[in-house]
Amino acid sequence: MIKKLLYYYKNSKFLKDNIILSIGALISGILGFAFHFYMGRTLGPANYSVLGVILSISYIMNIGLNALQTSATKFVSEFNVKKEYSKISYLINQSIKKLTIYGIILLVIFILITPLLSKFLHIKITPLLLISLCIIFLLLLPINRGSLQGLQRFKGLSLNLIIEGTVKLFGGILLVFLGLGVNGAIISIVLSYVISFFAGFYPIGDIIRRKKKKFNTKEIYKFSIPVLITLISLTLIFSMDIILVKHFFNEIEAGYYVASSILAKIIFFATLSISQVMFPKVSELHNQNKKHKHLLIKSLLIGLIIIIPTIIIYYLFPKLIISILFGKEFLPITRYIGPFAIIIGLYSLIYMMAFYKLSINKKKFIYILILFNVIQVILIILFHSSIMQVINVLIIYMLILFTIMFSLTIQNSKYG
Repeated sequence: MIKKLLYYYKNSKFLKDNIILSIGALISGILGFAFHFYMGRTLGPANYSVLGVILSISYIMNIGLNALQTSATKFVSEFNVKKEYSKISYLINQSIKKLTIYGIILLVIFILITPLLSKFLHIKITPLLLISLCIIFLLLLPINRGSLQGLQRFKGLSLNLIIEGTVKLFGGILLVFLGLGVNGAIISIVLSYVISFFAGFYPIGDIIRRKKKKFNTKEIYKFSIPVLITLISLTLIFSMDIILVKHFFNEIEAGYYVASSILAKIIFFATLSISQVMFPKVSELHNQNKKHKHLLIKSLLIGLIIIIPTIIIYYLFPKLIISILFGKEFLPITRYIGPFAIIIGLYSLIYMMAFYKLSINKKKFIYILILFNVIQVILIILFHSSIMQVINVLIIYMLILFTIMFSLTIQNSKYG
C-alpha cells in the first residue's frame, strides 16, 4: 500500500505540486492562526472584535490581490506553455507600473471614507487608517505570486506564503508586547504584505531580467473583469457576515462570532492551495483541448479529506480546541464552532468549483454568486436575534449555494 502511494506520488506532478504548496500554505496557516490565537488571548473579546472587522476589511481589499493573481496566473501559464518568457517579463514590469498608480488613487479614496466606516462599525479611525496602507501592496503582491503560480514554481510561492505568516505573527507579538495593542497587530499585517512583495522578486529573478517583448495586454484586462466580479462575490460571502454582526451585536458577542469564524476558516485556508494548484493546470489542459474535469474531481476529493475530519473534531472536542487556542474567556463559543465549520467547509468546495469554471473561461455562474450576495445580506438583516440564528441561517444558505454550483459544474459541463 505504502509502495503504491510512493509510486503515485513520484509519478503524479499534480499530487506532488499539491503537497509542496500545501506544506507552505499549512505552515503559513499555522503562523496566521497562531497570530489570531495570540491576539484573541492578549486583546480579549472586545478588542479582538475590532481586529476581526479590520481583517474582514482587509479580506475585501484582498479581492484585488486574488483577482490580479488569478489573471496573472492564467496568462503567465499560457506564455509558459509556449516558452514566451519575454512576454512574462513585460507583463510583470507593466503591471507593477500601472498598479502602483491605481493603488495610490485607491488609498486616497479609502482615507476619505474612513470617517463613515468608523461610525458604521463603531470603532476608532486609527485602525482604519493603518490598514489602508495595505492597499498599494495588495495590488502589487499578486503579480509576483501569480507569476510563480503560472510558472508552476510552487516552491517559491510556498516560501513566499511562509514569509508573510512569519512577519505577521512575530511582528505582531513584538508590537503588541511593546504596548501598541490592536494598532500593533494591524501594523504587523501591513508589514507582512510589504516584505512578501519584495521577497517575491527573488524566485522570478531569471524571468524579470529577460529582454521584454511587448504585446497587447487588453485580453488580460478583459479576463480580469469576470475574475474580479467572482472574487468580489466570493469574498463578500466570506466576510460580509462579520461586518454585519459587528454592526448588529455588541463588542463581546461580535468578538465571539469573530473567534468562531476564525476557527472555522482554518478549513478554508487548509484547502486554498488545492485551488491554486488546480487552476493553472486546468487552464493549461483547456488551452490544449485536453480533458480536465478529472482534476476538479481530484481537487474536491482532496478537499473533503481535509474538511470532513475537521468538522467531526470540532463537534467532538469544542471545549478543548477553544481552551487551547483562544483560552477559557472564549468558551461561550463552544456550540458555534461545529456548525460554523460546516459553513466554511461548503464555502471551500464552492470556491474550488468557481475557480475551475474561471480556468475554462466559463462565466455565467457569476450571476448566481451576485444573487447570493444580496440574499446573504437580506437574510442577516432579517434574522439576527442571536448569534446562533445567524449561523443556522448561513448553514442553509451555503448548502443551497453549494447544491446549485455542484449541479452546474459537475452535471452540466456545457453551462458556463
